[in-house]
Amino acid sequence: MKVLIVGAGISGLFIAYELVQRGVKDVTVIDSSYPGSGATLRNLGCFRTSFTSPEHVVLLKESLREWFALKDEFGFKLERRGYLWVARKPETLEGFKKLVDFHHQYDVPTRILDVEEVKRVEPRLNTKLVVGAMFDPTAGRMPIIENFVNLYIKVKKLGVKVVPYTKVIKFIPRGDRVVAAETSGGTVEFDAAVVAAGGDSRDLIATVGVDVPIVDVPRHPYVTEPYAETLRPALIIDWDTPGSPHITQNEHGSMILARDLEDTPRASIYSQRIDAVPHILKPLRELLPFLSSVNILRYWMGYYDMTPDHHPIYGPVTPYENLFIAAGFSGHGMMMGPVTGKLIASWILDGRPYIDIAKNLTLERFKTGRLVKELAVIG
Repeated sequence: MKVLIVGAGISGLFIAYELVQRGVKDVTVIDSSYPGSGATLRNLGCFRTSFTSPEHVVLLKESLREWFALKDEFGFKLERRGYLWVARKPETLEGFKKLVDFHHQYDVPTRILDVEEVKRVEPRLNTKLVVGAMFDPTAGRMPIIENFVNLYIKVKKLGVKVVPYTKVIKFIPRGDRVVAAETSGGTVEFDAAVVAAGGDSRDLIATVGVDVPIVDVPRHPYVTEPYAETLRPALIIDWDTPGSPHITQNEHGSMILARDLEDTPRASIYSQRIDAVPHILKPLRELLPFLSSVNILRYWMGYYDMTPDHHPIYGPVTPYENLFIAAGFSGHGMMMGPVTGKLIASWILDGRPYIDIAKNLTLERFKTGRLVKELAVIG
């Protein structure tokens, strides 16, 4: 069997890994740029299971189990430091209590913290502005580049062919199958194809007449100079400020600050948003006063490849029986990498996902109107 995967990010490489593990000998991964050049290497590196839909919670629990199970084999590094969801308003804290009840149904041990407990979790927080918080102790962060490179090296050793700087221009259909892809390097034939190319998945799948509702929404994280260990939680989220400003400290000591800001969809990756600094920094500085004296060194632009319901699109691309998609992760693709790999491999080889709830996330849901709601779209 010959499988073509379009997109050499975290999803594409985990799909390749799982296919090889299940005996597929001929796997090629093509990318229009270098491996990881899209959302994979432009994210915060955080992970969690504290979502608001059963689909996300179930799949993320499985994905994190896989991340930790593969630590020794791949040399992955992951650290559980928790997420702190800060509430400024009493009604927000009441909403968190309902969310904690939901999480407990799935054995996700989030809990509500009062102001004194918040102070113990993060002593630098200005608790005069806080009425409490939700804390997810199983959440954490990882070194993105190191973990991704380890995965890349592993799949290469397993015989996966990775072809960078090669654009897939269109698929060539024949009846109810796609039989080849026209690329900038020539025509590639295959038995099955997977599109895992973020927002670019939309344009490529459109070449065979199928609409994929993904919109590239720009994000502009700012990076400070490195500091000694300062923040205890992996991520602190100001939930009551529009755009949910959030902050993390990476393994090199730099703090990364971000916020959901209104922007032009599909804006150039080279767009400048220096004006975003006060919008991102001001609310976080209110909560963490030490930020008044930080020095911002740089920022990058990346995309959340967003779907209308903020969940990924998995599985078959009908009416084609051998075309599959794994895209539209809405900012959560890195943490979902392992489960994505296993789900798509099982769809290709078994004709169904190995976790039933993933059937709710196929492309067909946008035709039937059976969308899946997710409210917590944060790193």
